[in-house]
Amino acid sequence: MEMRTYTLADDGALQRYVSTFWPRHIQSLQKYGITVHGVWIEQSSGDRRVVALVGYRPGEDPRHLAESYRNSVDFVDDHANFDIELITSTHTVRLDPIPSSPLRWDRH
Repeated sequence: MEMRTYTLADDGALQRYVSTFWPRHIQSLQKYGITVHGVWIEQSSGDRRVVALVGYRPGEDPRHLAESYRNSVDFVDDHANFDIELITSTHTVRLDPIPSSPLRWDRH
């Protein structure tokens, strides 16, 4: 799994990102073996941050799946009408669940 954090340029960009971009994105990513477990707006900071928890099929290479998506028509469609320059930074953290974690890819 990965936790991805995106910082947006302004409030309008944040609202368009979560109301228009992410709903399409969640559906498209499923076609490429990428599951979105949740998307949140970070409340604890003054920055405009969106946090997504994504998972990959066991044994799959996340980079390969992401590359397949980035080279697709779905990627182009997802990004239509959203200026990617409004994302001012991104941060990705890989997460490995502990054995007793209730959210594990191999259980879904």
